[in-house]
Amino acid sequence: MTTIQSIVGLFLIVFGTFISFSTGNLPAAFISLVGGFILMSLSKLVDLQQGAYLKALGVPITGDQFQLIMKYSPEYAVESADFNVYPESHKEYALIHLEGELYLSVQVFKNVMTRVENEYTFRFPGREPVSFHRTLSLYKGAELFEYGGLAFVRISALNLVGSICEDRLLLNFAVQGRETDN
Repeated sequence: MTTIQSIVGLFLIVFGTFISFSTGNLPAAFISLVGGFILMSLSKLVDLQQGAYLKALGVPITGDQFQLIMKYSPEYAVESADFNVYPESHKEYALIHLEGELYLSVQVFKNVMTRVENEYTFRFPGREPVSFHRTLSLYKGAELFEYGGLAFVRISALNLVGSICEDRLLLNFAVQGRETDN
């Protein structure tokens, strides 16, 4: 529905204005411009409202929404004193905020991770191994999910705490019995 509104609005702006100007009908040109912009604006408002409504219902985010989140997520060089981050050359990774949780690419943990089909096991030094099964969609509280061929893991599910210092994300083991801060 909103796509049709946008197309009709664009059609009104382009062709309605052109035809109105070519016939010398200035009021019709003005009406075409204003009407086109109103239709396009309403379609955008409906899209925004639909997103908020679906989020309130707890419906998983769409691929397009996740792509937008990825696009605007800040990137940080990841470091840790508790384990070796991959690669050691301080590559920057997107820190993704979803549903009040922080997610990172599993590539960060390549030095401490093994993968067998859709099961990922993380073996941190001095800790018990932690295993998660990859899901193909994101839902609230997902430990590990895939999008576009990339897998992302929730930092808190690994019992890690992230803190941002300048342009670096520092990952450390969470202290037992203490709330983790995002």
